[in-house]
Amino acid sequence: MEVQVTEIEVMTEGEGLEDVEIIRIAQGGTAREIVAAVARKGGFQVEEAVLLVEDSEEPVDLAVVITDDIAGGKIHHVHRVKKIAVKVFYKHLDKERHFPPSARVQRVLDWAVSKEGFNIDPAIAPDMELALHDDKIPEDQKKPLPKNAHIGRYVHHPHHHLELDLIRGKVPNGADGVA
Repeated sequence: MEVQVTEIEVMTEGEGLEDVEIIRIAQGGTAREIVAAVARKGGFQVEEAVLLVEDSEEPVDLAVVITDDIAGGKIHHVHRVKKIAVKVFYKHLDKERHFPPSARVQRVLDWAVSKEGFNIDPAIAPDMELALHDDKIPEDQKKPLPKNAHIGRYVHHPHHHLELDLIRGKVPNGADGVA
C-alpha cells in the first residue's frame, strides 16, 4: 500500500528572495523547515534566522508544527535580524523607527505620514509612497516600493537598517506631483 504524503504550501518572503515564493513542506512539518528552505535559497545558516508572520513583532517558535490554519493566507518572513532601523527622509527632515523585517512597506508608510511621522496633510497622504533612499536620483524619477512587500526584502546581512524616501507618487489626474 502506497502512503500519500500531503504537502502544505506556505507563502514566504525573506532575505535573499526577490519576491514572495511558495515553499512546500510535508504535512506535520515544522516552522524550522520553512526557515531551512529560505536559508538554502538565501545562502545562510538556519541557526542564524528567525521566522515571523507578516506584520508580527515576535518570531515564531521553530518547533511549531505548521498546519493549513497557520500557513493559510499568511506570508511568513525569514530573516537574520529581528528588528530593522528604518530611517525615512522627507524634504529636509528624517525620522527613524524600528520595525520587524516582516513589516509591509504599507505599515511603514502609514507611520511616515502619521502624526508620529511627518504629519502629512490627510488630503495628500493617499498620494504618498516610499522609495529606496538615493540622493542622486530626482524625486520624480524614484521608483515606489510595492506596498505589500516586506521591508526585510531590502535589507541584507550584516545590515540592520533601511533608508527610504517619502515621495509623492502619481496624483489622480496622472501628473507627477511634489508635496
